[in-house]
Amino acid sequence: MTPDELIAEPMGLTHVVLLGAGASRAAFPDGDGTGRRLPLMDDFVDVLGLRSAIDALAPDLVQVRNFETLYPQLLSRPQCAEAVAALERRVEEYFEGMALPEEVTIYDQLLLSLRPSDAVFTFNWDPFLFDAYRRNHHAVVLPEIFFLHGNVRIGACPDDGTWGERGLRCPKCGTAFARVALLYPIENKDYSSSPFIREAWHAARTLFESAFTLTIFGYGAPESDAAAVDLLHAAWLNRSDRKFEHVEIIDTAPTSLLHDRWGRFTPTHHYHWISAFEDSRIANWPRRTCESIYHPMTRGIPCERFPLPATADLTSLQEFAARLARPESQVR
Repeated sequence: MTPDELIAEPMGLTHVVLLGAGASRAAFPDGDGTGRRLPLMDDFVDVLGLRSAIDALAPDLVQVRNFETLYPQLLSRPQCAEAVAALERRVEEYFEGMALPEEVTIYDQLLLSLRPSDAVFTFNWDPFLFDAYRRNHHAVVLPEIFFLHGNVRIGACPDDGTWGERGLRCPKCGTAFARVALLYPIENKDYSSSPFIREAWHAARTLFESAFTLTIFGYGAPESDAAAVDLLHAAWLNRSDRKFEHVEIIDTAPTSLLHDRWGRFTPTHHYHWISAFEDSRIANWPRRTCESIYHPMTRGIPCERFPLPATADLTSLQEFAARLARPESQVR
């Protein structure tokens, strides 16, 4: 199919994207719009400048570099309670201070390349997905976004189930949005006490079940998230043996490691490993990712690419996405 044919015939299929910290590191390898580096679990303590304080508090943990390993050990020590609270405040302050640059980012490209039938789930605390949504939603209808571990930009109404930016008020009752707590790396996370987090995970189960395409971008599936990954795996395979559906992994890790990590999501071996977002289906068939798989898999018809424009100007990218979106209003 030509790009014009593919653009003119959108289908009502769902593409789900799952983001981890590696997605933000890929978007900002040299730091965000303020110059702040994006931490991963392996360098989290050093990037946030927490090393000296932790070493003074718990000298026996001086060799522990991974935050996923370090945090539960500090939390288990009653004498560290005050220090853990201070550490959590430092984490929130660091991420709250992050900002998008004015030019186009991977987060803008991601959201503008997906449709309202699609969804993006993130484990990240950083504000980039929310901020990109906020600055693009006026241009075109975007996918839904969900924060599985909380987020530094998000507040929620305790009574009406609405949510939005911290500091704003519920449009139903006028109550100020309450802070949504971040979920830190412990083995048994509580996904039910916060109504906001609980609803995000309910949406994850529902949308993973119904998705036609799944992209996993920069998510390492740490041991502390084992139960969460099991839940997503069960949902993904609940309704279908996935004969036609496709999984795409965007990650710089070795292929053997990625296969060990995500192979069980691909029982029919319809998966693809790539190391850069620009090589993804999202970037090469924007707003028609599912169609680019459906037609070759079910009809034997290949689909020509029409990649995202190579522009740093956000308005130009928004206009491109708006042109692709016009035929979508005809889809049921």
